[in-house]
Amino acid sequence: METYFGHIKTPQDALVIFEACRLGQLRRIQRRLSAKEGLQIKSGAVFAWDESEAGMRRWTDGRTWSPSRVSGSFLTYRELATKRRPRRTSKTTPIYTYKTNGLIKQSFSICTAANQKLHLISYYNKADVVAGRLTQPTADCTLSNIVVPRGVYPDLNPLDTGGGHSATVRNIRRPSSVPSLTLSPVSSDEEPTGGELGSPVFYYTPRSTAPPPLLSTPAPILPPLLLIQQHHPDPLVDSNNDTRCTEDKRQLNALERQLQL
Repeated sequence: METYFGHIKTPQDALVIFEACRLGQLRRIQRRLSAKEGLQIKSGAVFAWDESEAGMRRWTDGRTWSPSRVSGSFLTYRELATKRRPRRTSKTTPIYTYKTNGLIKQSFSICTAANQKLHLISYYNKADVVAGRLTQPTADCTLSNIVVPRGVYPDLNPLDTGGGHSATVRNIRRPSSVPSLTLSPVSSDEEPTGGELGSPVFYYTPRSTAPPPLLSTPAPILPPLLLIQQHHPDPLVDSNNDTRCTEDKRQLNALERQLQL
């Protein structure tokens, strides 16, 4: 029923599952789980699907889960003991009762270079992880031949287990009047609360191949206008000065002749 059985710890684990499905080594699920199949989910179950191929974007498993929490590149949920999530009766945060030895659910979504929207849901409990009973896909010898190609999936930090990522992420905050988890592949039995983040979707962004911008050449510093005039005299101005000097000399000569008389 499940696509894989193991523990999805890093984004690279998820990409190995997606690539194994693309190559036909693993099978993506093609439909929603029935109520009976949802109750049979065990720790280690991993489900992967193509949104268009399976015709579904939301994931249903018939179980009740806590609100989502961002954990690195994943959204995580804890299984609740109650049949339905407690409603908020006041401004205080409602109290949740976690199921003893309940499962933890992780969701992971990407959009490939071919605009293919892929989703992955995995289940585990802490005891199985601590005891090493669940194998990561990146450490599974049956998947050792899987090499995640560059240029197909988003560039994610392969060691990211609890914080940060290098891909383009779109965390969509929905208005309070609209269910905030409509874009998240989570159980339809949940009652989303306003203000929560939608499922992180990692989009493929090609690396830029444009040449680096050319360095701008600083503009030359021009000398002051006064210096330009000194080095390049204006002939019109000089001509006027010569005319005034000649007229002054003529008047002085006339004055000297009158004084002699």
